[in-house]
Amino acid sequence: MANHKNPKFGRRGMLGGLGALGGGVLLRSLATGIPAAVLMDPLSADAQMALPPKTLILASSRLGDPMNANVPGCYGGSYYDDLYHPLDPAMTPEQVRLGSVNKTAAACWNQIDQKFLDQAVFFHHATYTPVHGEMPRVQRMMDATEKNDMLVSLLAKELAAGLGSVQSEPITLGATNGGELLSSGGRIIGNVAPLSVRAALGGVDGPLKGLTTLRDKHIDQIYALYKDRGTPSQVRLLDKWARSRDDVRNISTSLIGRLEQINNNNEVNQVRTAAVLAAMNISPVITVHIDFGGDNHSDPDLDREATRHVSACNSINTLMTELDTLDGEGNLPQGVIFATLNVFGRTLKKKVRAGRDHNSNHHCMLMMGAGLEGGVVGGVEQQNNEWRATSINSQTGERVTGDSGDIPFEQTLYSAGKTLGAALGVSQDRLDEILPDGKVVQSVFPTT
Repeated sequence: MANHKNPKFGRRGMLGGLGALGGGVLLRSLATGIPAAVLMDPLSADAQMALPPKTLILASSRLGDPMNANVPGCYGGSYYDDLYHPLDPAMTPEQVRLGSVNKTAAACWNQIDQKFLDQAVFFHHATYTPVHGEMPRVQRMMDATEKNDMLVSLLAKELAAGLGSVQSEPITLGATNGGELLSSGGRIIGNVAPLSVRAALGGVDGPLKGLTTLRDKHIDQIYALYKDRGTPSQVRLLDKWARSRDDVRNISTSLIGRLEQINNNNEVNQVRTAAVLAAMNISPVITVHIDFGGDNHSDPDLDREATRHVSACNSINTLMTELDTLDGEGNLPQGVIFATLNVFGRTLKKKVRAGRDHNSNHHCMLMMGAGLEGGVVGGVEQQNNEWRATSINSQTGERVTGDSGDIPFEQTLYSAGKTLGAALGVSQDRLDEILPDGKVVQSVFPTT
């Protein structure tokens, strides 16, 4: 994987030049537990900042990886006989439990711990493009979003206040080229490689070492300000946010240790870095690149597809395990949703075992994390000698053939994006402004 290291993100750049990190506010927020926006303007503290939204870690690729071909919803009975999968034993069809339902998928999905699969949703949809270079348009939901901005950037801005994030723009850790870079408000956001994060923050003598001293200094300053000019509600918020000295020591030790393990910019190191940045609550959205087989037009017997699926499932499990460990240590202040979004999926019919072509009519978004009800949304049907995503029943999530579902084929992308936004904690009213088309699929969320 290419290392598109941005030279501005050395230690000084990471701590002083990325979004709202000026003046070391990242470290002050991490040390105190106080949202960055409040640290920069303490008298702005508002009860709405105590909302419980989630952080998004998004795996995104302009290569159009073949993940869509081997997920739950693409197996089961003679109806799917014309749908081709790799012959590698790791890709053998196998029962995968998703919450309360059992589905068939490639065996490699069972490499992911069951407690994470119980919160995994496989959402079948289309992206309506077969062009690699249209990844930015897919991020803009094919130009259907508010102000024609990328969905993840709009969601980040919406989530930042409730999360108390240091900045409201996304962070990209694994863009393999310019086509995977994000934009916010029309401005391109540069890539920050994992090794750059380690260089900026890692090491036993790095900036994280001084968190306890920072905590004492800034907690005392803000308490004094609130005693003089603050409101009772602001004092209560400060009491809720403020970390103890022991908490700060634990965070420092845990994060330093994790950052010291970063040794290159590959996808395993990307997901480990993403977990650290989520714990630091720097941004509401962090993107990585996870390879499920890439642009595999020429992939004899789909061998690369099989090999990369095994590796990708391991990377997802590593990410979820890191997040789970951080949460268990008390170092992850918010929930996290992992999701996938590629420019398109791959063709599902056999191509003489030579590989797969672009498929504008089928892709699968994986969403995984607390607050989700494991299962499958939508599915596939044959059309014009190939497979495409079906329409969907928005209440049950079931596949509906022939466009008779209340989410037609033409709305499946928007509905996937909207459902992701709801999973992150964005209100329905705001989602309807961000993305006017599509519906939230209700079956994704537990009923009790």
